[in-house]
Amino acid sequence: MEITNPVKAIRAKCLDCCCGNSNEVKLCPAGDCPIHAFRFGKNPYRAKREMTEEQRAAAAERFRLAREKSRSA
Repeated sequence: MEITNPVKAIRAKCLDCCCGNSNEVKLCPAGDCPIHAFRFGKNPYRAKREMTEEQRAAAAERFRLAREKSRSA
């Protein structure tokens, strides 16, 4: 099995390290592991995206149009 998605690869490595037990991944005490902060599919170093009101309104409109398009298809 070949994993090409980095998030899935990190998850697979953590599960392998914790003998396949997902609860153990959550409780992992290996804080010095280089992928410890990425265990849950999040990048802790990525800044949160801030959107202006105009950008938020434009995104909402695009989402509304996409939803209408998928419902009519």
